[in-house]
Amino acid sequence: MKKLFLTCLLAIGILAANAQYKHSIGLALGSPSGISYKTFLSDSKALDFTAGGSGHYFTLTGMYEIHAPIQDNLQWYYGPGAHIGSWSGNNYGSGAFIGVDGVIGIEFNPDIPFAFSLDLRPGINLIGNEYNNTHNWFFWQSQLSVRYIF
Repeated sequence: MKKLFLTCLLAIGILAANAQYKHSIGLALGSPSGISYKTFLSDSKALDFTAGGSGHYFTLTGMYEIHAPIQDNLQWYYGPGAHIGSWSGNNYGSGAFIGVDGVIGIEFNPDIPFAFSLDLRPGINLIGNEYNNTHNWFFWQSQLSVRYIF
C-alpha cells in the first residue's frame, strides 16, 4: 500500500511538472513588437496572437503552434499562421497587407508565473507587396516574448 501511494504521488508530480499552462499575456519584442497572448488548446497545441508593429506599420498575427518537450520546463514549437495589417508613411504612401506565416521556436517555462519564448517567423505577403520598396513578398521576422501566466 505504501509503494502504491508513493507511486501515485510520483506520477502526479511528474504530470504536474509537465502540465502546460492555459493562458498567458505579455510583451513581444522584435518584429513585430507588441502585445502577445497565448492560449493552449491541449497539452501540445496552442494559439499565439500578436498585435503590434513599428512607427510605420501595424499588424495582427495569429499562429497555430505544436509544442514538443525538450526537457523539463523547456520545449520547442512550430506551426503555420497568418497576418493582416496596414502601413503608412513610407515612399509608397499607405496600404494594407495580408499574408501567411510559419513559426519555429523555443519556450522556457520556469517555476514562476512567466513564460519566455524566442522564435523565428518566415512570412509571405500575398496582398500588399508594395509595403517595402523592393516589392519583396518574402520576409523573416523574429520575436522574444515574455508573458505572464494566468
